[in-house]
Formats: sequence, C-alpha cells, structure tokens
Amino acid sequence: MSTLSNVINIITMIVMVLLLLGGAILMATRRAEHGRGSVLGMIGCVVLLVGVVINGVYILMAPELVRSLGFAQYGPIALVMSLVSLLIQVSGTGLLIFAVIARRNPPQQAAQHAQQGWQQQPEWQQGYQQQQGYQQGPQHGYPQAPPQQPGWQPQQRPPFGEGQPPAHG
Repeated sequence: MSTLSNVINIITMIVMVLLLLGGAILMATRRAEHGRGSVLGMIGCVVLLVGVVINGVYILMAPELVRSLGFAQYGPIALVMSLVSLLIQVSGTGLLIFAVIARRNPPQQAAQHAQQGWQQQPEWQQGYQQQQGYQQGPQHGYPQAPPQQPGWQPQQRPPFGEGQPPAHG
C-alpha cells in the first residue's frame, strides 16, 4: 500500500511542479502587460514550487525517519514540517490572490501613442496648417486661430466649467 501511496505522491508532485513552472513562465512573458500583478504571481508560483519540493522530499523521507527515530522523536519533526508547509502554502496562495487583484499597467504602446497624439500632429496636417496660416499653439499642440481681419473678433468661450453658474445640489 505504501508503494502505491508513494507513486501517487510522486505523480502529484510532478504535476504541481509542471503547473507552477508553467505559471511562472507565463507570468514572466506577460510582465510588460500586467506589471506588478505578474511579478506577484511569479513570486507566488516560486514560493508554492519551493513548498511542493519540500513537501515531496519530506513525504518520501517520512517512512525512513519514523523507522530510524521512532514515533516519539518523529513527532516534533512532523509538527515543524506541518507549520513550515502551512506558512509556505498561505504565503504562496496569498501572493497569487494579490496578483489577481493588483493594479494592471496600461498597455505601453497604446499609452505612448495617446501621448504622442496630443503632442505631435502628422506631417500632412502640419503642412496643411502652415499653408492655411495656422501657428503652432503653446498648449498640447493645438493650433491657434488664423490671423483675423481687423475689427472682427471671434466669440471667446471659457474653458470647461468656467463662466457657468454653480450647480446647486
């Protein structure tokens, strides 16, 4: 019976090692997209992986320890190993939970593109604006109004929220 139990324990340990290694590798490849969540997930997988290896070695060595030390001396070792296993499982699982709820980084390419869109204009648009007499404005790359005819002033519009009566609530 103990041989079947050892085989099942070894199979379980191999499956868990493969699963945790795969998880750590996947999180490493997605680090740029997920940022802090991916790092927490990788650390959680590594902690759980260490726990699987320690528990696997302990389970395989337990029968030999009982034979050589006896039940009386094996009890404190089993207690310490159970506490170590509990600490590793709780911390690894906690890190994986925090990885799921951690704030994600915005996609780098989209964020950079959005910033560039506010700061730069395509060459065709800049050329057109220069032909039409527009001047580059100092804020956010917006063009200033073209030169106006003397005596005519466009209506000034206040920025958002300014010049409007306060909302009563």
